[in-house]
Amino acid sequence: MKSILGFIRVCGVFSTILFGILTLAFLYPFAGRKVAHRLFMALRWVLLWIVGVTVNGARFSNIGPGIIMANHRSYLDILFVPTSEIFTIVGKAEVKNWPLIGLAARALGVLWVKRESKESRTKTREGIIDAIIGGQTVVLFPEGTSWEGPHMLPLKPGMFYESAKHGFNIYQWSLHFDSAKTGFPVGINFLSHLWAVCCEPKINAYVDIRAVPISHNDGEALLVDAQNWWKQSLVDLNKAHPARHSGYWPDHRLNEPV
Repeated sequence: MKSILGFIRVCGVFSTILFGILTLAFLYPFAGRKVAHRLFMALRWVLLWIVGVTVNGARFSNIGPGIIMANHRSYLDILFVPTSEIFTIVGKAEVKNWPLIGLAARALGVLWVKRESKESRTKTREGIIDAIIGGQTVVLFPEGTSWEGPHMLPLKPGMFYESAKHGFNIYQWSLHFDSAKTGFPVGINFLSHLWAVCCEPKINAYVDIRAVPISHNDGEALLVDAQNWWKQSLVDLNKAHPARHSGYWPDHRLNEPV
């Protein structure tokens, strides 16, 4: 039964993604970001329903220009950003020129980065700063990579210091699943991961938000403040909703949380 369920869900996921890519690519020359974002929001709820994920927890009542930051579990995380307002995603530069997918991403206003290139990362950081100054809200995962959790990997400090320098607000949230299969460590095959997730009868996602955005003129103080909140939030979520299948995916970093 699980295999049948998994097959149906995987087919549904790819069909929905294909529909979304084609529609966004078609809209790109004619419609603005608001239309593209509304379509993305609708499709994300369809995807969550197909995969059998129930979302529990609060949403931001209001956000403004700044950075939305969370812990990073997998490629699924962008589906759980707790706001319906427009946000900007940072994506891999390689995707920019992919047929149709690149057009779809451009419709959503994705900022591009070559993670292996220091020059590109610098330009992306400048692009993020310009976007926020221009009134946008950018989604970032400061761990820089995903894993099972429940704790966090060491945080990349760059945007904390930039936020302090420019006076940006940081909107913090935490994401926890009651199945560790959702974690996507380095070296795991995408299709294998998607299959394992789709074969789970039901997955609960738990979102916790920090009600008031944080800002500080000291980058290190801002980093420590954010890190302490995440640490407590994730401990509380994991205690209330322990994750089954811990260690399902091999990951040498499991013993290296902050």
